[in-house]
Amino acid sequence: MFEKSSWRFPKSKKEEAEFNTKKKSILICEKCGAFYWKKSWHHGVSHYEKSKKEKKIELTICPACQMIKDGKYEGEIIIENLEERRKEEVENLIDNFNEVAFSKDPMDRIISIETIAKGILRILTTENQMAQQLAKKIQKTFKGKIFLVHSRKESTLRAKVVLR
Repeated sequence: MFEKSSWRFPKSKKEEAEFNTKKKSILICEKCGAFYWKKSWHHGVSHYEKSKKEKKIELTICPACQMIKDGKYEGEIIIENLEERRKEEVENLIDNFNEVAFSKDPMDRIISIETIAKGILRILTTENQMAQQLAKKIQKTFKGKIFLVHSRKESTLRAKVVLR
């Protein structure tokens, strides 16, 4: 009834940049060692399963390392009313969250944690979903209020967590 068409939707520039859809090789990030294979980034090339055809290996910079290099981010969390006695606890929670997220996906990273004023902490992440999950975890653990704002023009999430 319907004829199978060879026409396909063109890939977006972001999709081509992030997922490198045109290349037939394995990409290895020269900064962090993550490798791109089968349409996603993975940890350590030693886990690469040999395919029937040997693939060409190319060195590149992964999207997360490129974001860090360019000073870009997709997630921003501001923590307010952070008491000095709780600061170490919050930073430990952030570090542990980062380790778990990174172990699952090499593109999930905390870019920076900085104190911008007394009682105010700013966290930048490479992924907006990571920022949202981290903000909710901080809010739940330390009993605060959370405010989330998604940008319509860019894929950035801004979260504010006000601790009690």
